[in-house]
Amino acid sequence: MQEPTPLPAVASLLLTRRLPCAALLLVMLSSAIWLPELMQGAPTFLIMVSTLIGLSLHVLTPALVAVITIGGGVMFAGHVVALTAIGATLLSGFSLLTGFVTLTVYGLLPLLAAASLTKERGIQSSARILATGLGLAVLIAVTVGAITHDSGVREFVTQLMAPIFDEAQRQVPAGEPDAAQVVSQTQQMMVSILPGLVGLSLWFAWWGNIVLARNFARRYNFYQGDDSNTLELSFGKPVAYLFLLMLVLANLASGDMQYIGINAAIMVGGLLAAQGIAVGHCWLKAKGMLLSISMMYLMLFLWSFMIVPFVIIGLMDIWFDYRRKIPASGG
Repeated sequence: MQEPTPLPAVASLLLTRRLPCAALLLVMLSSAIWLPELMQGAPTFLIMVSTLIGLSLHVLTPALVAVITIGGGVMFAGHVVALTAIGATLLSGFSLLTGFVTLTVYGLLPLLAAASLTKERGIQSSARILATGLGLAVLIAVTVGAITHDSGVREFVTQLMAPIFDEAQRQVPAGEPDAAQVVSQTQQMMVSILPGLVGLSLWFAWWGNIVLARNFARRYNFYQGDDSNTLELSFGKPVAYLFLLMLVLANLASGDMQYIGINAAIMVGGLLAAQGIAVGHCWLKAKGMLLSISMMYLMLFLWSFMIVPFVIIGLMDIWFDYRRKIPASGG
């Protein structure tokens, strides 16, 4: 039997004390800001690399929260998250909004998702917690923004995107109306799908963080929880019914309700597509078609319309449980 890999001394020190944990979280959380600033005056290439590193560390913040939760327990992780939120509030000039987002989106959500891994079917529970929390966070953000700006939700999102596309319009050479029309159409499309796309992108990033944290804890032998393969991901019938309801809203409602229905359908449909992709991966793996697995992911990356069949597969899998009928589907 292979001996567990010992946790490095520095990591052990940082991950077993509240203040060092909170300080490390705060450094990672703010790295997208301070790291590029630190490289000001350096060659452009180094600035770009530092920006990429800073963004990567920022996105990996939920993974650290999950590792702390798995290793130290919910109470310990809760203290660390609270200290980090206080630190973020102070560093942002006493911005309560920054502290609240740090506490909830970057702290409590990955904490709850990681804690749910200890339960039966923890993988499924963890994915649903993240989807629910992030979906509600995006909905609340655009709704509060619309109320604050005394506008509709779509109008608020349009205002958010306006500076980017106004600059793009200014870059269009005079006398090229076709190019200006393309920019305008792109703006309309992005406004139409932005909240749903943001929610879905956050879910993929946060879910990847939870899986990464679980793998890290397994490697260093301090993981005790659901050992299910991530390819067993399933969201259950409530998500399927929610998707169908959002499709009804998207087609029959009007105004903000229709806009919310469209974007909720995008996010929930993306979750079902993830389940459908897991089904496809299991089936191809069972058939020994390893090259086809790579081709499947490549096609999804190159051709976004390919996601539609996987949404349908994921939706049908909720009722028919295709993976249960696939021999050797664990891989």
